[in-house]
This record gives sequence, structure tokens and C-alpha cells, in this order.
Amino acid sequence: MITHNDDLLMEILLWLPTKSLIRFKLVCKRWFNLISSHHFSDQHTLQQRCRSKLKPSLLLRLAEASSYFYLQSSLNGEKLVTYSFSSTLVEPTIRSFSNGLFLLQCRSVENPLEVCHVYNPTTKQSRKILLNVNDIYRCVMGLNLVFDPLKSLHYKIVCIRAAPRRSFSFWRSWWRHCQIEVYESNTSTWKLCGEPFLAPRDLIFDHGVEWKGCIHWCGVFFDLQDCVVGKHPEIVVPGEDGTEGFYNNYVESNGYLHNVVQFPKKNYFMIFELQSDYSEWSLKYHINLDGASGPLSVLSMVRGEREEDSTLVLHEPGRITFYGLQENYVKELVDCGGKEFYKEGRALSASNRSFQVMETLAPV
Repeated sequence: MITHNDDLLMEILLWLPTKSLIRFKLVCKRWFNLISSHHFSDQHTLQQRCRSKLKPSLLLRLAEASSYFYLQSSLNGEKLVTYSFSSTLVEPTIRSFSNGLFLLQCRSVENPLEVCHVYNPTTKQSRKILLNVNDIYRCVMGLNLVFDPLKSLHYKIVCIRAAPRRSFSFWRSWWRHCQIEVYESNTSTWKLCGEPFLAPRDLIFDHGVEWKGCIHWCGVFFDLQDCVVGKHPEIVVPGEDGTEGFYNNYVESNGYLHNVVQFPKKNYFMIFELQSDYSEWSLKYHINLDGASGPLSVLSMVRGEREEDSTLVLHEPGRITFYGLQENYVKELVDCGGKEFYKEGRALSASNRSFQVMETLAPV
């Protein structure tokens, strides 16, 4: 009965993981056509996103090379395996990721900065997208992908451009005149969004985080609906900690936007949560890992439905560990000692070189 009823077969297949469906395409032509259809991929993408517990796998880029490694779960535990992109992509670099899709920049002799690729690491499908030519704002400062199947099955690309600096004045050279353009996959077109704005030259516009209809970088955000740029409140570090140098990065998990603040000299972290009205960053976790064997970096954070399910994935020289935020326990995931890519006392990967991988059939 099932083999002759497409509707019933589809209902069953929708519950299967993505990689199993890719293998099941080989069962027969009928299954191939069903699983490959846009309707099925859209429904599966939406259903997977609804059921997701936001516990993604990770893709790590080595600190001193262009190689990527996949942190893979197996019956024997976690392991690092080399990840290979589609052979059609030349020296790809991940610029952004969003709910299972990556935005890549590939080496191109003809147009080194004018081409990007939207890439599905699960299906290895990619789509080349040409950037606009802008005679005024010629410098591409950042490319960011926005994809949330709960809101739309189409994605957007946010491109931040800057005009070349022409002033030798210190004050003027510290700021850059920027303009934002947005690409929409449903129309395959770019459009200018909002007014030009000033941004400090050291503000990094890659690796933006989507949250509540905005894309967030450290200190500022861009509202995709109203096309306006806003500022975040400043972080207030309690006690004497504010006298020490620190660096931070944003992480979205389970509907919350977090600011992970790290004090590298002391190897401890503070994790702040942005209030929904953008009024302040409130301190959520304070973690002291002074006994670590070397400098630490946060590779991933998962905010659980329950407090005891909230975790960090950390890297310190020689190993990758799992840290329970509520119960303060550390579990080793991967021992990097003896690996050909490991250098004694050196960090393998940093926070901005780790990327979430969520399996999806979403077309590009």
C-alpha cells in the first residue's frame, strides 16, 4: 500500500534525517523524483527546522591553513574528519552561515571580489551569485547570509560596501562611509537598503548573526525590514574585570542573542544575553577555567530548553572539550595530540573560524 501511495510515502519520508534521504534517492526512480522535488525539500526543510533542538555539528577552519575539519559524532565518540567542498568550487572560504546554508567566497582571477556562492554542505549544491558593481562604494566590507525557513524558504544576502578612504586626517580615516545592499533569492536581484552611514574602520562586517529580523555585528545591527542601522547598548563588565582587555563575539541559540566575552589572560568567560527590547546586556553565565592547559576559544554555544542543557564547545591546545554551563563539568570530545595538523601549544581554531552545520535539503 505504501509503495503505491505518494502522499503516505511522503509523510513517512518527511520524518527521516537528511543524509538518509540522499541515500534513499537511489532506491528507485520514483523515490528519486519525490525526494528531489521542490515541494518535498521545502516541506522537509520546514519540518526539520521546527523539530531542531539547535544542537548542530561544527565545521572548523585551521588557524594557519585553508583546510576545514568536520566535528563528527559517531558510535565511538566525536572525531575530526577532513571536509571536502564540491569539486566545482575553487579554494572556498566561508564568509557566513545560516540554518544549514553557507555563503562562500571562492578564488577567481577575473573577479576576485565580485562573486560569491550560496552552498548547501549537506547536498553539496551551490549557486553562483554576482555582486553589483558600485562606482562609489567599491570596497566589499562584509557578506552575510540570512535564511530562516520558519519565516521564508527564500534567503537573503546582506552586502556591506564602503567608499575608498581619501582623507589623511586621522579622524576622517578612522571612519568609513558605508552602504548596504540586499540580495533576495526569490527575485534574484540586488537592491540598496537604507541610507549611507559611518562605521569605524575596525568593525568586522563578516560573521553577522541573524536574530529577530535583524543581522547583528559586534556593536551594531541592521534591521532587514525597516532598512536602518542601530547600535547595541554597551556591555557593563561587573567588578574589576573591566580593567582587563577582552574580546567578544555574538552567538544566537534557541531564540536568544548572546555576547560571549573572553578574558584571554585569565581564561574565563562572561556570557551576556541581550534583552528583547535592546535595552541592555544582562549577565547570564560566568565561567572560570583558569586551570586549562592553554588559551581557550569558544567554538559553539547551545542554549538548552532547560538550564542544565546549556553547553559550550571549547578549544584549548591539544583538545576540544564540552562544557556544561549549569553543572560546571568538562568532558573531552577530541584529543588532537599526534594529529598531522596539530602544533604543540598552538590554538587549532578560533571562535570566528567555527561554523554550525545543520543538515537540510533546502535548495540554493
